Amino acid sequence: MRNKGWKTATAVALLTSSVIAFSPIAYGKSFSVEQSVATAKSDLHKATTIYVSPALEGNLIPSDSLYATLNSVKKNYEITKSVVTSSKLSTGEIEGTLKEMDAIYNEKVTKGLVSYIDAYNYATKYLEPLMREISQAEAKGDFAGVAAGYHKLSYQLKDRSSILYRFSGKAARDLLLEKYKKPADAKRDELMLPVTIYMELVELNSLYTAGKQSEALKVYAEINALMEGLPKTSKYSPILLAEVAKIKGIVDGLPIQSTEQQVLDAKVEGLVKAVNASQKNILLSSSTSNSITITVQEDISMLDFLSKGFYPTLISSLGVSKVNGNDPLSEAAMNELKALFPADAKVLSELKGKSFNLPVTVNNGALDVVFILVFN
Repeated sequence: MRNKGWKTATAVALLTSSVIAFSPIAYGKSFSVEQSVATAKSDLHKATTIYVSPALEGNLIPSDSLYATLNSVKKNYEITKSVVTSSKLSTGEIEGTLKEMDAIYNEKVTKGLVSYIDAYNYATKYLEPLMREISQAEAKGDFAGVAAGYHKLSYQLKDRSSILYRFSGKAARDLLLEKYKKPADAKRDELMLPVTIYMELVELNSLYTAGKQSEALKVYAEINALMEGLPKTSKYSPILLAEVAKIKGIVDGLPIQSTEQQVLDAKVEGLVKAVNASQKNILLSSSTSNSITITVQEDISMLDFLSKGFYPTLISSLGVSKVNGNDPLSEAAMNELKALFPADAKVLSELKGKSFNLPVTVNNGALDVVFILVFN
């Protein structure tokens, strides 16, 4: 590691010195306009080399070590433009030279060095501290802190992380994404469902404290549906199971006034939250009983839609015991499901604007309904 760090520092020093060394003023009157422009162009091209070359060897250059180079490149660029503007070149030659220099500056400095610095600063000043905040909350068993960190991290990844993709230099970009973005994405995905369950538990406690018993029962049904989708291997599973057990003791003492349809409606809400918390390709919503609207966010194959999330979650969340009279996991049920959709539909987007009726027995055998799937 020490040798690698020494190599990185050496590379930065050499590359920086090669860029900073040039200044048109230093060459005096004997330095021609053509030479000034040629040297400035060379300088501009080196602006990306300073962070790309180390990245090819697996090293990310810290932004703090790049500001001197950036300032030097900017200064020399402006000086050279002044030299060109005040030269005896024709108007057409001046305009052409400046246009060419501007294009190189935009490519190598604006979209290169400056954007790399912005991306590096974003990764180290936003993503890295948030990951550390979540880790510290996890170590203390502070689920409220974990949830708060999760929401901040989700916001960053959804609305601001595009900055990590804006600079040129694939090697450096891939390295930055691997070190900062990929772990942040993984942590966000890991926490999505546990935090959703935690928030539901908080809501249930609030409802119970406020004396809203029927609403509390409804949220409890949603929590149970969400827990079905939580992998037992999740490190949060034991914690949440213990919390749900505590809540169960409270809920079991409440009078049950819900009809089977009300129970199903609550389970549908749980299904919506469970799928939305675990799936990125689709977004579920439900505004009427026995109906779900499926909005396609990112296109996926029909096979992936049915086998990797939606159908298994539908079965567990709603307590589906029969699909058109057949065991939900039987070959007959699979054939029913296959026949439900157009035979030539290969991807989910081909179902947009269509709706399909799925006869199911839910609530573990207590209620028969025709469930409507609407695709947007």
